[in-house]
Amino acid sequence: MVYGGKPSRGCRTCRQRRIKCDEGKPTCKRCEKSRRECGGYRPEFEIVHRDQTKSTVHRLRSSKTSAPSPHSGAAESSSRALVFVQEEPQSWDRDSSSPSPVLTVPLAQRASCYFASNFILMPLERTPHGFMEFLVPLIESEPPGSCLRYAFNACAFALLNHHNRSDSVDLAQLSLKEHTLALGETHKALSHPTKATSHATLATVLLLSLYESITANQESRMLAWRSHIDGAVNIIKCRGRDDICRTKIGVLLFAAVRHQLVSRTLSSGMPIPFGTDWWMSGAENRTFLATSQHLALKYADLRTESNRLLAGHGKSPQTIDQIHQIIKKAQALDREIVRWQTSVPKQFCFQTLCWVWEDDIGLYKGGNYGRIEVFPGRVDVYPDFVTASAWNLSRVSRLLLAALTIRLTAYTCSPADYRTTPGFDISRKICEETISEILASVPYHFGWHLKRTDNPNTNSGISGFACGDEGPSKGLPAYLLIWPLTCVKNHDITTEEQRAWAKGRLRAIADGVGLKYARIVNDVEIRFPSMLIGRDAAGSPDAFAGPGLPWRPVEIPPTPESMTSAKSPSPD
Repeated sequence: MVYGGKPSRGCRTCRQRRIKCDEGKPTCKRCEKSRRECGGYRPEFEIVHRDQTKSTVHRLRSSKTSAPSPHSGAAESSSRALVFVQEEPQSWDRDSSSPSPVLTVPLAQRASCYFASNFILMPLERTPHGFMEFLVPLIESEPPGSCLRYAFNACAFALLNHHNRSDSVDLAQLSLKEHTLALGETHKALSHPTKATSHATLATVLLLSLYESITANQESRMLAWRSHIDGAVNIIKCRGRDDICRTKIGVLLFAAVRHQLVSRTLSSGMPIPFGTDWWMSGAENRTFLATSQHLALKYADLRTESNRLLAGHGKSPQTIDQIHQIIKKAQALDREIVRWQTSVPKQFCFQTLCWVWEDDIGLYKGGNYGRIEVFPGRVDVYPDFVTASAWNLSRVSRLLLAALTIRLTAYTCSPADYRTTPGFDISRKICEETISEILASVPYHFGWHLKRTDNPNTNSGISGFACGDEGPSKGLPAYLLIWPLTCVKNHDITTEEQRAWAKGRLRAIADGVGLKYARIVNDVEIRFPSMLIGRDAAGSPDAFAGPGLPWRPVEIPPTPESMTSAKSPSPD
């Protein structure tokens, strides 16, 4: 943050006129005497935490007087200025000094602003390109000691702990205490007839899932975030889709749960609770990101159908015919994804920033790819991080579809080597192209393009963080990269150089940004589809069941019982 002097508490009209305001309530007397319409006063949280964008920093540095620069009405009403202030946690002494001798802002408020500058992405247009923006109004309306405030504090302190350690305060311990309080209050809320399905409780559960990604440092915590997503799905089930989507905040929460459910489903193999159509019938279902999510859920349906066939039937002619039908569906879905990608409106398209070669970065063949920032080849930039996330989700869907096609082909042509089939060659080319596209998007998420003089102006005005500048190493873009990088790292078609680079970027997310979950998934050695092909072999050693693979029938990850229902949890 940049300290810009003592903030003015005058009304908007007087500050625009650059005159002293008498701060009269409910309206300023100066405006009343001059027969001007009083613009009103800013909320206290906006006064304490003003928007510190690059333009604000520039104004502060270039200012020759101590008077604050006037803000236009549009700038003040911008959602990017909405940064809320948290109360001090119970375990923090209010009289203690800040760990930084320069800043006098209380620690809880610093943590709040830092979290907002890393994870709360505010849409600046009608296009709903935000992330966790529902926290802004919900936090303001929640009383002290609520589960939502505790969960927010836990995430904020955990994130700040990695960025700025304090000699006087153990931020990790402070975060753990807030997390414990959040769990306790959430348990109480879930036993309350109205609080159990409230917006605040649902937002709390989503924050608890994020907390696991920030703090996970043991393999035992690898899947902890999934349980919270299951809980969020159960809340929506109990509340009903139509009821929760009656308000704008409810629509945002439903979309947020759907976003997490996509990752939950794709990473676990779990069938989609209530079905794809149910999730795509609520909230914003025609947005750029929603369309990408819909395509991913369609893949999940095909995978579920495949798992049931491979696990529950022998290799009969009827089963082989059904598998061929699934392969055709997978190929048709891949073509649908390609058609969608080629029809994307210009405002959501990426640009190629440059091409980087091994000689440009002093890398020779066989060098340490895990330490370089850019993989040799194309480097792309995007309008915003939500747009980049939608593109990469569609690419991951293509990778998974190709892997599913290879797996099913291997099953049908066994004991022959599936790698000699024409279908494998087509799938391999799709994977090679898609992996390269994902790798080309990674430097943008780390802010690498900001270091270059030839960086095009990609600020489309679609979205912006609720606080802070648009600098590198932000939490949200790193968070959105974990799943695509994990898929690249684990895919059979990935080259060893690409795998080493993807692993290096995951380590950078864990060590540089502070999302510990990235290190856990990085350390897990999985290869697909070869491991699934080995399992499908059911113990029969053959040419495509590699050494050391666990030969056992495919296990279908069950949908939690609370998520299954004979009928839709809300009427269509």
